[in-house]
Amino acid sequence: MKTLVIAVHPALHESRIHRRWLEELRRYPEEITISSLYEKYPDGVIDIAREQRLAENHDRIVLQFPLYWFSSPPLLKQWLDEVLLEDWAYGKGIDLFASKTIGAAVSGGSQEDDYRREGRYRLDIHTLLSPLATTARYLEAGWEAPFVLYGAGSRMSDDEIARSAEAYARHLLSYKINRSFASPN
Repeated sequence: MKTLVIAVHPALHESRIHRRWLEELRRYPEEITISSLYEKYPDGVIDIAREQRLAENHDRIVLQFPLYWFSSPPLLKQWLDEVLLEDWAYGKGIDLFASKTIGAAVSGGSQEDDYRREGRYRLDIHTLLSPLATTARYLEAGWEAPFVLYGAGSRMSDDEIARSAEAYARHLLSYKINRSFASPN
């Protein structure tokens, strides 16, 4: 099973967490391919054919990004809009994603308790990621439980970040598919 990690961080060189996550994942080139969108497309012009070939050649796609205003950075939305085209990703007789899974790996600046229905934001992480889960369902792909690092906005130590990177790699290397996304509401 080959995993494509689509990393979407507009300032990756400044990110201690996402940069460290990708360093850890690069230790597994046989299992994991990394595609860093802001590094590949600093001008915002996406090579659609190239991105489609990457998706075609992988069994699993993981969207890695920091939560920005409770959503993803804009280049991820652009990638979804431009790459997941009708008659390629979906449409009559199209089943490209039926045998694939889609997941997310996100960092949230606040603590886990803030991302609960009774917490500060009144929404849990599954609700915030539901547009991506719905996209997976629309493509007839499996949706897997996200990998989440809470408290990324706090002063995490290098050891804590290293442990999160190792946990993320383990998450990617051994996972279970959840083919039905259940809304927490």
